[in-house]
Amino acid sequence: MPGEDDPLEEGPGEPYPRFRSHFLPRTRDGWIAVTTFCGLFALTQPPFLYAANRITPWVLGLPFLYAYLLLIYCALIAVLIWAKRRGV
Repeated sequence: MPGEDDPLEEGPGEPYPRFRSHFLPRTRDGWIAVTTFCGLFALTQPPFLYAANRITPWVLGLPFLYAYLLLIYCALIAVLIWAKRRGV
């Protein structure tokens, strides 16, 4: 509403208001979630994926690569659920 203190309605001579970036986590739990997610996601990319690209050891009827990726993706989803529950 006009008349309220809206930082975006300041005049052209006023300095631009400073806001904290949303790209960087603001809490300790946020840093833990981002670091864990990025670390787990790195395990799904080469060169880690090339090391896990094996067929011979079957895990619960799946080739090792599929079981490896299933485990990593489930862990990624668990990190997202944890972050949501913590309110990060």
